[in-house]
Amino acid sequence: MNRRAAFSRDLLAELPLWEQKGWVSAEQATLLRGQYALAAPQSGAWWQLVLSLFAMLCVSAGVIALFASNWAELSREVRVVLSLTPLALAQLALLYAIFARPLNVAWRECSALVLALAVGAAIALVAQTYHVEANPPLFLRTWILLALPLPYVARSWAAAFFVAFLIHVFGFAALGDGLFYRSGISPWEYPAGVLALLPWLLWQRQRGEAYRCQRYYWRTFAAGNGLVFALALCSEGTQGYLLPVWLCLAAWYLAARTLGWRNAMAIVFQLVLAVILLFPEWLSDGHTDDSLRLVLALTPLTAVNAALLVFALCRWRQLTWWDAAFAASGVLLYFLGEQRETLGQAWPWLPTLFVVVLGLWRARLALEHSLFVVNAALIWVLMALFARFVADELPLWLKGTVFIGAGAAFFILNLRLARRPQAVATTPGEKS
Repeated sequence: MNRRAAFSRDLLAELPLWEQKGWVSAEQATLLRGQYALAAPQSGAWWQLVLSLFAMLCVSAGVIALFASNWAELSREVRVVLSLTPLALAQLALLYAIFARPLNVAWRECSALVLALAVGAAIALVAQTYHVEANPPLFLRTWILLALPLPYVARSWAAAFFVAFLIHVFGFAALGDGLFYRSGISPWEYPAGVLALLPWLLWQRQRGEAYRCQRYYWRTFAAGNGLVFALALCSEGTQGYLLPVWLCLAAWYLAARTLGWRNAMAIVFQLVLAVILLFPEWLSDGHTDDSLRLVLALTPLTAVNAALLVFALCRWRQLTWWDAAFAASGVLLYFLGEQRETLGQAWPWLPTLFVVVLGLWRARLALEHSLFVVNAALIWVLMALFARFVADELPLWLKGTVFIGAGAAFFILNLRLARRPQAVATTPGEKS
């Protein structure tokens, strides 16, 4: 059934091109569309999925409570059987959902997620029965390896999100000792786990559609996991230094920016970089040699950065000069910070100057496309001015004059833009 649905989707996507080329007539295309029309999914409402999942969790909690009440009195063999029974039942439910109810979203999503949970519960209960020494990273690794095929087998977004969550928890355990103790796990296992979910993301992508036109859960999965992955790499591989953190986030931003002129992933990384430019003192400057050593060493952080930069360079036509200047501004700011003693009183104003120039430039580029982007850029500029003027010991009359002038200019510009007809971008690839 899944193969036929995939074939139907591909055929329906290609039919407009076939008609344009004259390979099939309009009547033939109509017949093919009727023959290979995709059936409407049954029980596809998300509220049904949530209620079904909640019901399954309630039943599971009740069964666990019944087992726990007499667990200590049971023999080892009975414990093992009871530990594996939920796993077997969850597998039967998933097989039923795949073969008997292939179009029922609630059945497929719930059974896949319950099976993923049952795998972890079975591992934990069997380990407790045989008194295996606790090792959280090893437990997570085993759980991930057994649950990783579920998104592909069941085509389940719920299972994909849950497996991604396990991989990120495992990543924090593998990259540092803040969550668990070190257990001899290679830091390369974390990016390998994330990479194992990449084919799933590409498989579920709607052919011919831009990033911003993809399904909501597709965009959420890509943006959310991309941000968590980047932050996990930065948490251990950068020691909080400005230069490696900026390079990591800038590489993600440039790669995401090439996916389209408006997408959630690029906006998320743009916001994080904008906050860092506003408050660079939140990160440690670090010694130049230490920062460069972290940037040049072969680690999961630098490997991912290099791959993203190569991807962005291969699609450089999708970028603008503003994107390049924005990504380079943090690097330039870092090296200027090394000369802060020479710059003296001018140094605190340099980050503000960077934000003002980039913000006004961004607002100018968006004048014909988006009033929202213009306002966001101007608010970014005003935040930089506010932070700088509040921190400096300048006369109050000067601070008041500057803020009145900035506020008046902001109001007048918005009023003029609101009265002027706005140009509408007509192509998905148009840049703003």
